[in-house]
Amino acid sequence: MKQVATFILAMLVPLQALASDSQHCPQFQADVKQVYWGDLHVHSAYSLDAWGYGTAATPAEAYAFARGGSLKLTDTLTAQLERPLDFMAVTDHAEWFNLLYICTDPEWSNDPYCNIMTEKNTREDGGEVFAEYVLPTITKAQPEPTPICTGDPAHCDKTMKSQWQRIQNQTNSANDPCQFTTFVGFEWSATPDFSHNHRNVIFRNEIVPKQAIDYMNFPSPGQLWQQLDQNCHPEDGCEALVIPHNTNMGDGKSFEVETASDELLSLRAKYEKLIEIHQEKGNSECLPAFGQTDEDCDFERYLTLNSKPMTADGYTREEWEKMRSGYVRGLLKKGLVAYRKSADKKLNPLQMGIIGSTDTHAGTGGLVDEAQWKGSVFGIGSLDRAMVRASWNPGGLVGVWAEENTRDSLFDALQRREVYGTSGPRIQVKLLASTEALSCQSDIPAEIIAMGAELPKTRQNPSFQVQALYDKTPIQSIEIIKGELRNGTLEESRTTIWENAKGGLTICATWQDPDFDDSAPSFWYARVIEAATPRWTAVQCKQENRCDEFADAEKTIQERAWTSPIWYLP
Repeated sequence: MKQVATFILAMLVPLQALASDSQHCPQFQADVKQVYWGDLHVHSAYSLDAWGYGTAATPAEAYAFARGGSLKLTDTLTAQLERPLDFMAVTDHAEWFNLLYICTDPEWSNDPYCNIMTEKNTREDGGEVFAEYVLPTITKAQPEPTPICTGDPAHCDKTMKSQWQRIQNQTNSANDPCQFTTFVGFEWSATPDFSHNHRNVIFRNEIVPKQAIDYMNFPSPGQLWQQLDQNCHPEDGCEALVIPHNTNMGDGKSFEVETASDELLSLRAKYEKLIEIHQEKGNSECLPAFGQTDEDCDFERYLTLNSKPMTADGYTREEWEKMRSGYVRGLLKKGLVAYRKSADKKLNPLQMGIIGSTDTHAGTGGLVDEAQWKGSVFGIGSLDRAMVRASWNPGGLVGVWAEENTRDSLFDALQRREVYGTSGPRIQVKLLASTEALSCQSDIPAEIIAMGAELPKTRQNPSFQVQALYDKTPIQSIEIIKGELRNGTLEESRTTIWENAKGGLTICATWQDPDFDDSAPSFWYARVIEAATPRWTAVQCKQENRCDEFADAEKTIQERAWTSPIWYLP
């Protein structure tokens, strides 16, 4: 029990104190890791679709909120985190950096094109801002500059850089090593034909490209990666990660690895090492097969086709299966096929770790408590508006196993995929694997494989261990999800390795794969599921005694965590 006890103890270590004169935090110990909690998908007033619905918080104010400060949401409503975050990235939409700079703070241009943006940016009227500025720009397959930039492209280029610099300045100023880490980032917001193929770009440190890379100028994922490759060089200290999100709204697009060039496959593998499995616009883990119901994939489901909400029976088989292939589990399986086809290159272009984040557009990173959330940015302050998007949720968090709370340590963990996502709670979980038998009653072998890594080639059936510590709600079950490419056929399975209807608090469970094929490329990840608690819709309607007005509002939710996979790639 020695190693397991050490793991649980590490979970309880408090936040580290201020950095000393050394290059590490005071409590740093080499190879001793603890969980740090963060949000890598947060929008401030510098995002058009946040500004348009009344968000006033700057990146600096969003970072202050994440550290525990209060933030004014309406004239009568404020928000404050019960538990501050350890790290965060403000990821405003790069496409409108210049437009916001010109039409709002700091220029406040009196150009007529700005009028709707400056006069209708409220929760009630924000739809007009969205329709006038957002939809015409990022939904075209060949996007065009906004009209205000057509007449003076040089000024737009200058203001684009100025806004990017303002974001960097506020992010770097908020960085407080060992206490609170900030990452410079932005969102590349491709929405061709209304399909969400968005990516967040996160940088290791303050060394970043001179210009943010936006969809209107670089309208394909390949161009995004190429621009990073040309303008962000590790030898200069610049490193970046690209994180796809909302693949549940992507209609199965932007992951075409079957026909991609070797260059694009290599660039994808280099930059897209993580994927966001959960955020406020739905869960992206998996979908059941066409025409089937399966509780395995029925969690916070938000179905769309070209971003239009739909019911499951509104799709053709071809549309459903295309969309299904873009969910996380489908992408992980596609990666196995691509790996097998790569022959001697041995490249899996979809070898992605798993994180969660919020995608909040109110500057409220980390506000994921079902009892505290007031609805998406559109609904804050009004139950009726919030219930229009009752299928949305507070979003998730990312847990990072790192040695200390600094940019380098956290970024290293993100790169090696020793991370996991949750739907909001701070469940602390590890997934370990070995070619030796694992037991919760004995020490962990020296040759242990952490989540995000690869098993060595072996003929032995691998063993897995999941260690979990509950947050506020007992854990009800732990599962291992497996995908493999066996004899040319993709297969997946789900195995419950621990279950207790009464719930558990501190759990160690082991499982040895009984059906291992040492010639089949495979992956395994763990899913930890809590006991049921009230969903935010139930909390809100009960607070106003109006549940009878909203069908299906009185629901419960079983919050969960998903670890990054462990791969076997023979």
